[in-house]
Amino acid sequence: PDTQDWGSAGGGKRRRLSWRLMVTLSPGMTPPWELPDDKLVAECRFEAFVASGPGGQKRHKTNAAVRYTHLPTRVTAVETSSRSQRENKIYALRTLRHKLAMEFRRDVDPLTFRPPEWFAEYPALRMNPKNPLYPAMVAIVLDVLQAMQWSASGAAVTLGVSTGALMRFLFEDPPLWTRVNDVRVSLGMKPLVWRK
Repeated sequence: PDTQDWGSAGGGKRRRLSWRLMVTLSPGMTPPWELPDDKLVAECRFEAFVASGPGGQKRHKTNAAVRYTHLPTRVTAVETSSRSQRENKIYALRTLRHKLAMEFRRDVDPLTFRPPEWFAEYPALRMNPKNPLYPAMVAIVLDVLQAMQWSASGAAVTLGVSTGALMRFLFEDPPLWTRVNDVRVSLGMKPLVWRK
């Protein structure tokens, strides 16, 4: 991760702040979250390990916990919630796709942008996070937000949804909400606030 030092001119305490920069995809490059499972897994290092914490004897005796590390980006996803390694692999791969969708950006021209056809099947951005298209929706929303200088109202108009629908979509995905607000704050903007 990139780091930046913050310090006072008077030689006081220094605070170190770390964050990941979003990476722009090259035109024509298939985003990693859209790769078939076998191709995405081929780009990853897989580790199985014994999880700690509650869960009884079965959890402490098996290598059910899993970690995928996407080697080109070093983005990782860990899953320990199930006693089944097979289930944890499914959950970890879903989490990895979500994290990759938040990491990579595509340049969008707000004047010519049109959402993909499948977007219309999910009015007001209502989509279950388990849907295989969910990472693509996250990526599109972030691409448009970036193109609109992180303005929620401008992005909502470009996406063809209400500002409230966009805010709800962001708020209901805590890592996405945090990511958007971290970027806004780093740019000197106020963080978004959710009001039901």
